[in-house]
Amino acid sequence: MNLTSVVKMRLSSPRLWLNPSVAAVMLLLQRTPLLKVFGRAESALLSPIVQGLRAVLLPAAAMGAVHSLAGATTQLVGSVSQPARATVGVAFTEGIVIQGLGVSFAQSWAIGNTLPPGITVQGAVVQGGRLVVNPSNGTVLISGTPTTAGTFGFTVSGYQFTNLTGPVTNATATIIVAAAPNAAPTITRAPASLTAVAGTSATLSVTFAGTPAPTLQWSKDGTAIKGATGAALVLNNVSAADAGNYTVTLTNSLGATTSQPAAVAVSVLQVAPAFSVVPVGKTAISGENLKLVVVVTGTPTPALQWSKDGVLIRGATESVLTLPNVQVTDAGSYTVSASNSAGTVVSVAAKVLVNPAPGAPVFTSAPVPQIVATGSTVVFSAPAMGSPAPAYQWRRDGANVAGATRATLVVSRALAVDAGNYSVVASNAMGRVESYVASLTVADTADFGRLSNLSIRTEVTELDPFFTVGTVVGGEGTAGAKPLLIRAVGPSLAPLGVTGSINDPQLDFFSGQAMVASNDNWGGGKALSAVFSEVGAFGLTGAASKDAALFDPALVSGSYTVRVSGVGGAAGTVIAELYDATPGAAFTQATLRLINVSVLKKIAADTPLIAGFVIGGTTSRTVLVRAIGPTLGTAFGVAEAMVDPRLELFSGSVVVAANDNWGGDGQLSAAASTVGAFPIADEASKDAILLITLSPGSYTVQVSGGKAAGNALVEVYEVP
Repeated sequence: MNLTSVVKMRLSSPRLWLNPSVAAVMLLLQRTPLLKVFGRAESALLSPIVQGLRAVLLPAAAMGAVHSLAGATTQLVGSVSQPARATVGVAFTEGIVIQGLGVSFAQSWAIGNTLPPGITVQGAVVQGGRLVVNPSNGTVLISGTPTTAGTFGFTVSGYQFTNLTGPVTNATATIIVAAAPNAAPTITRAPASLTAVAGTSATLSVTFAGTPAPTLQWSKDGTAIKGATGAALVLNNVSAADAGNYTVTLTNSLGATTSQPAAVAVSVLQVAPAFSVVPVGKTAISGENLKLVVVVTGTPTPALQWSKDGVLIRGATESVLTLPNVQVTDAGSYTVSASNSAGTVVSVAAKVLVNPAPGAPVFTSAPVPQIVATGSTVVFSAPAMGSPAPAYQWRRDGANVAGATRATLVVSRALAVDAGNYSVVASNAMGRVESYVASLTVADTADFGRLSNLSIRTEVTELDPFFTVGTVVGGEGTAGAKPLLIRAVGPSLAPLGVTGSINDPQLDFFSGQAMVASNDNWGGGKALSAVFSEVGAFGLTGAASKDAALFDPALVSGSYTVRVSGVGGAAGTVIAELYDATPGAAFTQATLRLINVSVLKKIAADTPLIAGFVIGGTTSRTVLVRAIGPTLGTAFGVAEAMVDPRLELFSGSVVVAANDNWGGDGQLSAAASTVGAFPIADEASKDAILLITLSPGSYTVQVSGGKAAGNALVEVYEVP
């Protein structure tokens, strides 16, 4: 029964709960002033009558009896039902009311001793070891869900005024908490799915009920986790291996239940790569083993890729790059790139120098016999390895050539007197060696070596929608007119195995700023087809192809440009070609020639620009080939100039010669001056240059910047 209802019932019908002994005592109290004595002196309690009253009052108070005095209108009356009953796990609420004669209810309360675990006094604070409620509305509520079975006694004191002042009524109460009935396990709050950041901790938890108390077992993806038997599962230092579906099974004597799976996902806190240790340049002796080491941080773990001189090293993807048995060819600049989903970083370059092991000179290539026309320049080259670095001395017919002390010998404007057998002696402290003999023949012929065809293969893109090819028609002592065929080929490249070709190229031909001619689609004319055949140009796919072509039968000497673009924004691979259409039999020393071709183009990373040329005639010809990058920026202010172009010259698929950095060679500067090329002031610039004598045939030049894109000027000059 609710305590409030009990109290109200007893206050309204006192005859229902006052026994005869209590009534007699009350009557006696009303007729004598004994309480005043009781209130004034504690010793009065020792009199026989007081002892008798006390024997009656105490049991009556324990039963919730009424206490009153004649004329005392402030005495409180209290009642607590005995005992209150509760059950473990079942919500419990009970109200306590103490009222008095002449007052409506208690204004403050104090509750002592022990309440059952899980039961609290609403609105109470702790003071002096007791629970205090102040002020009160006349009712004190105790409520909660008991967690422990047993019998729990406590005291209740109700005061007339606030702050535990005024007359007080005391009572005791008992709550008997029964044990919960046995029940199979139930899950009241299942473990929830979560996403954890790798390296942190994550917690899965479950709340449950069940009697007897169930045992717990956590599982991941259906497999029990050893030792995971608590209400909380803590995953420390989470990694990708912790991702999965987690469940918990609760078991007691009445049954078992398993939670729904809680999915645990693991996310990676992305951190861009950063080098804590960068590769350091080293110097080694040929034959030694060399290692470059890098330490990089980042999340996810960065992928590494080593490069040499901007070219990827296949399979070099570890933090340590091992170069066993290094040779001179291993010398260069080494970098490593570190990449993950948060970014990419490239290390500083580590310069590796390789000095040859002490040894006598050994030639890496031999001079090549040459036949040139009278007045032509010829180049012999025979570099040698050795340590110390070898000295050179060129010889002709067994006699030293004065001043010829480099690995390369340039004979300018050769005459019959320069003909003979050339060799070079390389020597150092370890020994001396002489190269093979290369003959030089100087021929007086009209069908001399010359540039007869120039071509550029590159890309037209949305960001780079056209390019311009420059050429010079002329030559010392020449005059007359020059027949010239110009083509921009796109669609007809497909039969040659070229994919991604432009579908509709257009070419515009200029002399200075004035447009000489323009063509979109060549149209399949018979005259043009005949010229194709005469100069040896490959045939186009048909009259309807959208390749572009022009033929000018009588160009005068001068500088010309060809601009190639895509019609309507067309993009793709294209080849621009210039053909000297003068028949070989008609050539004389005075015939105009193609003496230069050049192209300025932005070259994409890892994508070479390819320039082709043909040496016609019956004798060799010396050419100057340049790939200019850094000087474009320093001397001409070209934006995004390629920082380090590399130049390779091919005959078919064979590399004839290559150059990375020109090295300030005076012979190269002299050749540039001879052909009218602009000078390169910085001898340490990373521009690339080749000076070489080539026999008649077809050649290609490839220019690339490795991983670095940029604008580059590619030039091919005929050297007189």
